[in-house]
Amino acid sequence: MRDVGAHPWAHLEAGYWRIQVWDGPVLGYVMRHRAELGDPFTFEVYADARNELGQRIWLRREDSLNSAAAWMIQNSDRLIAFAARHAAAAPAGADDAAATS
Repeated sequence: MRDVGAHPWAHLEAGYWRIQVWDGPVLGYVMRHRAELGDPFTFEVYADARNELGQRIWLRREDSLNSAAAWMIQNSDRLIAFAARHAAAAPAGADDAAATS
């Protein structure tokens, strides 16, 4: 398995990275994805928010974990506000698991 890189605020969980600076709010999640065998991996960025179906909200695609985490940190104020606006849309009982698509 090739090295996917690292970022100091990307915390590896069960198949995804939680992006969180120190003990601040979670900014979102990053999942490594490959469309087909042999294709390069991309890093899908999801908000710390859910849609009306209980799924994480996809935001963008980056070429590396480092780029994905850096973008989230650069846009942290916007991501925190976005998550707050969408908190009411999360169905009761939605867990904090990684993105589903």
